[in-house]
Amino acid sequence: MQKFIPIFPLSLVAYPGEKINLHIFEPRYIQLINECKNEGKTFGIPVMHNKNLLDYGTEMELVKIHHIHESGELDIEVKGLQVFSILEIVSEIPEKLYSGAIVSMQENIEDKHSKLLFELELLSIELFELLDIKNDVYKPGYTVNSYKLGHYIGLDLLMEYELLRHARETARQKILVEHIKKILPSVKQIAEIKVKAKLNGHFRMINPPDGQ
Repeated sequence: MQKFIPIFPLSLVAYPGEKINLHIFEPRYIQLINECKNEGKTFGIPVMHNKNLLDYGTEMELVKIHHIHESGELDIEVKGLQVFSILEIVSEIPEKLYSGAIVSMQENIEDKHSKLLFELELLSIELFELLDIKNDVYKPGYTVNSYKLGHYIGLDLLMEYELLRHARETARQKILVEHIKKILPSVKQIAEIKVKAKLNGHFRMINPPDGQ
């Protein structure tokens, strides 16, 4: 499906289902957010990288305006809806300060591969335990999902962006599995160094070799 949406380019990747807090200070985006509040509009966050606008982004809805500053600046909460690809940029819109784009909405194909999903869950749990953040991620009711894990496993911006380009959940999960396998040895080494560092300055019982 193709449609027109206002755009708010940012150097971050927003995933469907993700909630993000933003501080809005530019007049063009203050105008946009106020229209979202008053007219129920959605807008897109396409990804910026090195001042270049990339082809994919996520449609967002305004959840709440938390604070309106005296200057008119806004503290807001938004939620990701659906991934899109940009077909055409519309730089000038009558009576609007912001730009827009004609986009093609990308279907999210929630296909499943139980073996791959199981592997991803085991690897992510191992990684988060080493990083001591397991309880921050795996909260009650948590289910493994590529979009939920995307910001937690050390992907850089372009790797996070790569997840947006894949419509299939299994393709995204494969990317995450390969990445975790790649970084786990280094994370394990760092974890071992931390353990050894904690032992410094403490009494330790060390058994001498036999006969010594």
